[in-house]
Amino acid sequence: MGVLVARRVRESLHKNQSGAKNRNIGLNTEMHAAQEMSEWSAFSLHESILDSVAANVAILNDKGEIIAVNDAWMQFAEFHELPMEDYGLGLNYISICEALDAPDAPPARQGLRNLLAGSEPGPIRYEYQVNLANGPIWVRMTATRVSRDDRTLVILTHEDITVQRHTQAALGRATASLLHAEDDERRRIARELHDGTAQYLTGAKLMLGALKTEGRAEKTRVEIEALLTNALEEIRSLSYVLHPPALEEMGLGPAIRQMAEGFARRTGLSLQIAIADDFPKMARPTEVALYRVAQEALANVHRHSGSPRATISLRQAGEMVLLSIRDYGVGLPDGATPTLGVGLAGMRLRLEFVNGHISLTSAQPGVLVEAWAPFLPKEER
Repeated sequence: MGVLVARRVRESLHKNQSGAKNRNIGLNTEMHAAQEMSEWSAFSLHESILDSVAANVAILNDKGEIIAVNDAWMQFAEFHELPMEDYGLGLNYISICEALDAPDAPPARQGLRNLLAGSEPGPIRYEYQVNLANGPIWVRMTATRVSRDDRTLVILTHEDITVQRHTQAALGRATASLLHAEDDERRRIARELHDGTAQYLTGAKLMLGALKTEGRAEKTRVEIEALLTNALEEIRSLSYVLHPPALEEMGLGPAIRQMAEGFARRTGLSLQIAIADDFPKMARPTEVALYRVAQEALANVHRHSGSPRATISLRQAGEMVLLSIRDYGVGLPDGATPTLGVGLAGMRLRLEFVNGHISLTSAQPGVLVEAWAPFLPKEER
């Protein structure tokens, strides 16, 4: 079908001046283009190029009106039964977008307005979901501004990234499941160490202490008892690191308080803790996720912030629970992307697994970490 332009423009071309001029703008090569498009031939806007692109491509004028689309655009419009005539030719692209059900698209529309006005150099790129007749899809919109002789065109492309998005979401769920499976295995190993190995060592130590020996035998007994004491301490420490018993015995609030107080003693951090003594117990997956977030966030304060003090709080906010950790250090570097980092990625995945989310914001000074999760009371058995 070739690159399509507005019918009203084509009709004006057939009536305009001589056939020679029409040939100059490419009508006899099946490149149906308006005078406005012919002036941009130096920028390689050719039918074969646009139609070979798999993405949906539209060309906008400086008013944001669609003046040309490629085959992929037309096929997409027909398949999804988009409510527009002539594939949107001659219509304002932003107005078409506003008529669609796309709750997350306003930033993309504003970015395009800025691009058309010249306040945004571009190119711009946004991803958002659109609810269409055939179901919701994810779209990546890219727009590039081209100017010449005080004239402007915008080359706009749409890519259907639904499969990629679903794949990313599935990968995230699988990774989160692995993290929680790891927590379950840690819990099992911790119990085995505490209830099994540690008890055997304790029994051996008690029996050794009951021996009545003299001379060299007594010295040997004392040395063995000291070794058993060290082994017990290491096993108990390892058991605590793998799965803190306070989390299961007392619940999230007291467990975070205990962990935070110990962290402050070891590091010298001045830590203000705002956690109610009677904070209710919650479902174990939620408690484990928030506890690990608290551990990682405090470790980041110590390793990266340079802050001598910090605050940590835990509170119920309606149907959600909010864990907040703030430091007063160097903060986020200019232009830093708070989505990077293995630690933050792990925290985000753990929370997504329990339908929660996490955010990092500049607190001036320092960084504020907020972890949200649904408040699900612990089921008594």
